Amino acid sequence: MAKAAYSAVIKVGSTIVHDISSVELPFKTDLEETTAFSSSAPGTKTFIPTLRGMETKLSGNWNVGDPGQQALEDAYFGRQLVQLEISPDGVKKYSFDAWIGEYSIKADVSGKIEVEYSVTINGDVTRA
Repeated sequence: MAKAAYSAVIKVGSTIVHDISSVELPFKTDLEETTAFSSSAPGTKTFIPTLRGMETKLSGNWNVGDPGQQALEDAYFGRQLVQLEISPDGVKKYSFDAWIGEYSIKADVSGKIEVEYSVTINGDVTRA
């Protein structure tokens, strides 16, 4: 059953990050090819999983007064690891340590001020 995304919650530590309108969780496992000569499955490739990780972006409206966005900005400029919790539906939670690798503020004369944070996971993910 499909769920609406409006109930998503993003936290830095215990602080909610407001005004974020888009997040994706593209978890990825690297695969190492192990293909060898084979008489049982000729002409096919085989792989083993190696390292798991994720790089994602949080984007939305820039809100200089929001404590959550301020925490992300502070982590970027302070080169600090942050604890993030992302709940796409307000129920299922994914928690992990992360680095803020990019912090982008876009101001367009004919529009609103937008923000984007590039996040790289550091370590494993806790699911709840």
